[in-house]
Amino acid sequence: MEYVIGIDGGGTKSAISILDLQGNVLFTGRGGPTNIRSEGREEACENLKNLIVKSVEKMHLKLGDCRAICVGTAGAGREEEKEIVTNCLKEIGVKGNIVVTHDAEIILSETIEKREGIVVIAGTGSLAYGRKDGIEKRAGGWGHLLGDEGSAYYIAVEGIKAALRYYDGRGNYTKLLDMMMKRLNVKRPEEFIGFVYKDGITKADIAELAKVVDEAYKEGDKEARKILEKSAKELFKLAKAVIEAFEWENDEIPIVVTGSVFINNEFVFKEFSRLIKRYYPKANIKKLDKDASYGAAILALSFLKER
Repeated sequence: MEYVIGIDGGGTKSAISILDLQGNVLFTGRGGPTNIRSEGREEACENLKNLIVKSVEKMHLKLGDCRAICVGTAGAGREEEKEIVTNCLKEIGVKGNIVVTHDAEIILSETIEKREGIVVIAGTGSLAYGRKDGIEKRAGGWGHLLGDEGSAYYIAVEGIKAALRYYDGRGNYTKLLDMMMKRLNVKRPEEFIGFVYKDGITKADIAELAKVVDEAYKEGDKEARKILEKSAKELFKLAKAVIEAFEWENDEIPIVVTGSVFINNEFVFKEFSRLIKRYYPKANIKKLDKDASYGAAILALSFLKER
């Protein structure tokens, strides 16, 4: 049986969808992180290979019957990353058409007609991406050292900073100090240094602490609320940059949001939506309701039809 594969390659986990040539879903699954920039070339490629091979084997399919495969992952819009991913797929015997793109493109493919609109992603990292009349515009996506404002990593680090300011006597009272120490199972605030800077710690490990900030907010912590408000404002700024670049201020803009922050943190989603509607009342905001790997598979399928 001939088929196509779509992969959403994340920095924390990855997802795969296998569709037949009529667009019917044959298989969905999960695997390890396949983001080259966050995991490194060798580990990301190994995870990608394992995800594909094991998924195909589970369905008793032949890799040689894969007509097209699309991998969407952060950073893969750059030529160097495209080449690495393409070579990785060829190493396991993929002979069909290979499409490598960034994660926002596969979300547009799934959710927005004609792939025109805006995607705002707030997971471990953050970015906004838009397409109009074949022209692309992006804002953010610079990584945790240069950007990623509003992301889970950003929320977590801001939470740690607020906790340490309070401990020093430089900041307002916050429950975050006790709650984060409990979550990390540390006895002294000085141990935060060992956690953040220890060998092998990943952005995803730190980003997990965003959940603590949300928990503190739900318990009425004012500093936690301020952090989440800042996160929503930063994500709004990402969207605003793309909206204004396309002069979409007065149009019915389709905006799709996804990522752990939007999906799991209702306050950030509502505050972001409030800001968008305040300045762009005609905007249509939608949470991604399907796995992004499905969008990647649809993109792979459309590539075949275009040919």
